[in-house]
Parts: sequence; C-alpha cells; structure tokens
Amino acid sequence: MSVAEFDFLLDGEPRKISVETREGTLFVREGGRVLEAEVKRISANELQFRFGGRSVRAYLARAGERTYVAVDGREYVVSESRPETGRHGEGDEKNLETNLRVRSPMPGKVTKVAVAEGEEVRKNQTLVIVEAMKMENEIKTTIDGVVKKIHVTVGDRVDSERPLVEVVKKSNPPRRAEP
Repeated sequence: MSVAEFDFLLDGEPRKISVETREGTLFVREGGRVLEAEVKRISANELQFRFGGRSVRAYLARAGERTYVAVDGREYVVSESRPETGRHGEGDEKNLETNLRVRSPMPGKVTKVAVAEGEEVRKNQTLVIVEAMKMENEIKTTIDGVVKKIHVTVGDRVDSERPLVEVVKKSNPPRRAEP
C-alpha cells in the first residue's frame, strides 16, 4: 500500500488529491469524494480505468510541464500547481502585447489552417486545427490583430516548440487632443 498527495492545476484550477494503491486498485480522494478504480496500462500513452462496471480509456500526451489527458471526448490540461502555469494558449509568446506567436499546446498534426496571411482576426478566433490524441484541438488567438505569418500547412506534424501562426496586434488610431 502506498499513499501520495498531489497539488496540481486542472484546466487552470487548483486541485489537491491523495492517491492510494492497494492490491491493484487505485483510490483517489479529493475532499470528501473517493473514486475507486482498477488501472491497466494499454500503451505508453494510454490507460484503461474500470470502476463501477464501467471501462474508460484515457490518452495522455506530455508537452513541457503540462500533461494533456483526453477521456470520453473531453480534454484536460494538468500541470504543477504554480500560478504561472495553466490554461491553453499560455505557452504562446507575446512581445510587448503587440505580437503573438501561437504554438500548439501538444504534439499533433495540422488538419486545417483557418486563416490567411494579412487577414484580420478577433480574440478567440480559431487559427489552426491540430489533431492530437485522436481529438481535434482548435488553436485560437488571444488578441485582436492581423495574421502576419503562417508557419504551417495542412499535414504538417507540430510540437509545442514550433510556432504555428504569428499575429500582430491591431494598432488603435491615435486619439485627437480635445480643445
């Protein structure tokens, strides 16, 4: 029997759990809730959980300090519990809030480029779709701006190091001085 406690961020929200293993069974406790499951490793990036007569597969991918977990068509981001880590897109590089280099949150394959160079884009607009862990991930911009450069094409394999798209923040026209 072994017990371990973990502090982490799940989709940017702090969580604390304790995990105990006993005779091949995993017990996960969060607050007053307990989940009991049998766990079987299918491959290096795939686990099968059995609980309450139900079987669920989880697919895992690691990129830097984050782990991406896909279960039942939902994707979760897990990282160490530190304030500077967390949500999708936070791996994007911003330069004085005027330029944005958008990167994929995990390794995958580009299935769609949804914008063109020179196109105006709005915050949260989808730029690229990357397939990873049998799921399509919409990669969005976090600023209003203009697409400066597209670094990928459909079919390209990407990781979290390679920029996908560069967006330049749209400059606001100078304000007139009031009399």
